[in-house]
Amino acid sequence: MQTSEGPVLWEQTQGCPKGSCSGPAFWNIVADEILSVQWPQGVHLQAFADDFAFIVTDNTREGLRELSKLALDKFKE
Repeated sequence: MQTSEGPVLWEQTQGCPKGSCSGPAFWNIVADEILSVQWPQGVHLQAFADDFAFIVTDNTREGLRELSKLALDKFKE
């Protein structure tokens, strides 16, 4: 990094998350976009670190299947 007193160097001795130093910043952009999606009633998206998990609830198995498929299809867009 360039400073008023000249360049400053820092030896990196440990890896970065997921192998990319820009990974966390990029991840925040991706996560923010998907978390702002309006999900149907019965669908909740939870994010933690670099993982996503859907919590899907419905009164019937068929409804659960339909909501799950809808959520996954929308997530893939």
